[in-house]
Amino acid sequence: MGHSTLNYYSQHSLELAERYESADVTHLHDFLSSSLKPGGRLLELGCGSGRDAAFMVSQGFKVLATDGAASMVEQTKRHHPELTGDVLHLKLPDGLSNALGIFDGIYAVAVLMHLSVPKIKSTISAVTSLLAAKGRFAFSVPARRDDIITNEFDSKGRRFTALSSNEWKTLCLKCDLQIVRTMISEDGLGRGGIVWMNCLAEKA
Repeated sequence: MGHSTLNYYSQHSLELAERYESADVTHLHDFLSSSLKPGGRLLELGCGSGRDAAFMVSQGFKVLATDGAASMVEQTKRHHPELTGDVLHLKLPDGLSNALGIFDGIYAVAVLMHLSVPKIKSTISAVTSLLAAKGRFAFSVPARRDDIITNEFDSKGRRFTALSSNEWKTLCLKCDLQIVRTMISEDGLGRGGIVWMNCLAEKA
């Protein structure tokens, strides 16, 4: 993830974590819990406040939560102390090593779009290598985002790589992942001009 993007999340982790906790993500949680193997071992990329990891644990999953900003890892521990022993500071894509083990499912909510296309490719490739046979990768990316000002960056300096649904499908296929389900959802914070595409891919 780029320096300016990580800087933003590092410097605003407190307020961002509060915002994430207030979002209505009922549809997203339904999508995640129904898409991944019940009781499976999961890896979360970009856990933010720990909101989604805590939900998945409550549904019987075993979750290793990670985030590229050390201060967001601390917010996860503050908001969801039950995750303290299962949260790591991990930057994408370099932190995705085989030392993490094998997972039944991996998910990334509003994370991949912050990477450049080459780093998205590297991340998806690493995800495939960490998935068990028939393992699944669920990810959420913008289907529409009206606040990008120039060169794929917003006014806060965060990168937003804009790809079409076909481009995401092609990237996954090149890494031996096939998209088997998609769901379009409105923004959980009620922000106009932002629509999300939730994708589920399965390892070939």
